[in-house]
Formats: sequence, structure tokens, C-alpha cells
Amino acid sequence: MGMAASFLGLGAVLALASLFPPAQALRGPVQWLVAGGMLLLVAAVAIRVRRGKPGVSRMDSTQMGNTSMFASQMDSHMGEPMEQPSNRDLAPPAVVWNGQVLRDIEWRRFEAVCAALFAQGGFETRTELQGPEGGADIWLSVRHGQAPAGLVRCRHWPGRQVDVQELRALHLLMTSNKLLRASFATTGSFSADAREFAKAHGISAMDSLGLLALISQRTPSQKKALLEVAYEGDYWRPSCANCGRKMVERRARRRGRTFWGCVDYPTCDFTLPVRKTKLFSFSAGNRS
Repeated sequence: MGMAASFLGLGAVLALASLFPPAQALRGPVQWLVAGGMLLLVAAVAIRVRRGKPGVSRMDSTQMGNTSMFASQMDSHMGEPMEQPSNRDLAPPAVVWNGQVLRDIEWRRFEAVCAALFAQGGFETRTELQGPEGGADIWLSVRHGQAPAGLVRCRHWPGRQVDVQELRALHLLMTSNKLLRASFATTGSFSADAREFAKAHGISAMDSLGLLALISQRTPSQKKALLEVAYEGDYWRPSCANCGRKMVERRARRRGRTFWGCVDYPTCDFTLPVRKTKLFSFSAGNRS
């Protein structure tokens, strides 16, 4: 638009000048300048009409862990905290171990359950957070032992498939620490290649069914203790993967969508999408 205006302006000045006899030789160039300016103006208007209004960015509802990028998709500023958080529609906590427990809890509660589960097996545990992916490595050692005896990688990834690259990364960590055995615990699933790799390299690939099978081997008192760990505090409210504090549900100002934002915003801008939670009946036929 600016270039077209420049051409038209220059053409107008030269057109006025060409009215005087000394500058009549400019009439030819003036016609070309005016024609060029008109063409540029028409092209600029057509481009602007075709583009229309600036597009509104859309949220990827499957994204589970990035920080500033996700926040910018939601709004240029954090939305307002919601008066009624999403837990108002949650079913009551399960009273026995089943798949509902793993669906109910957030990622920090999942890691706490995994740590408590292996502690019941006689290991001392040390949890090491793995950053914005929302996971942790649990190092296992025998009582009063110096070197680690095992490793459990925890990933609370409901609906997500663990691929073979994740298992290769775990195997590299095993090799660097001279570990012969490790476990990969997830609320998601494993690809066929990942399961084959795990079987060939001393890795126990545990999805939700595998974890529930291991929990079923515990005593009734141990199962109850694990259930208490799972449902401790605001078990449904996710923790910030950057600072570990509980997050606040907010509503984006422009689009009205809800998302989890860190309570320490703007110091910490980590965000997560609000996961849709199905309600489950507690009749005898729906406890698994």
C-alpha cells in the first residue's frame, strides 16, 4: 500500500509539472508512473481482502507439557481464575484399586504411588524430576546400599503411546549406571517395537494393567496405603512441572477455553490443557 501511494503521489506531482511547456516531455513517464501506481494499489487491496482478519491461534488439546508456547496459544496474558474448578464433576475416589485410580490422579501422585509401591518391595527410593515432560526417575537401592540397584522411569501419559526411542533413552541411562534391570511405568501404552526392545534389554514395560497386576500382589494393608498415597490432597489438580506447585484452572479471555496455569505466574508461565474426565458409575458392574 505504501509503495502504491508513493507511485501515485510522484505521478501527480509530475503531472502538474508537465502542464507547463518546459516540462511537457515528462508526460510519457507520468502516464507509466500513474498506471504502475494503480496496479500496485489494486494488488495491495486484493491481498488484504484475501487475507482477511488475523487468524486466531488454536490450542492442541493433546499437548501435555510445554510452557510459554502453550500459554501464548491460550492468551497474551493469563486468563482469570475460575470460581468453580473442574473437580466439581469428578466421581468420588475409588475404594479399591482399579483403572479409575490411575485416571483420577495427576502426574505427581502417580510418581508418588510408584515410589511407594517399590518401597513396599524393600527398596529405598530417590525421586529425580525430569522437567516439563511431567515425569520422574525413581532410583532404587537396597537398604544402606551405595550404588543404585535399579531404576523406574515414570510417565503419566494417559492416551499416549510410548515409542521405542523412549526405551532406548532409558537403556542408555542403564548402561551409564551399570544397571542390568529397569522398569518403565506409564498410564499410556507401548508400541510393539518398544515392547520388543524392552524384553531384549532387561526393561519391564508396565502399562496400567501391569501396574495394577503388581499392586494386586500386595497385602490388603499395603493396597490401602497405596490408595491413600494416590488420593492424597488435591489429587486431581496437576502440579507445575517447573516449580512443583499446584496449578490453578483459568479461563482464556479471548476464546473462553479453560487451562491450567501456574500459581506463580508471571514468574513461571508453565501451562497444561484441562484433561476431560469421564464420570464412572460405582455400581458393582463398573468397578474395573
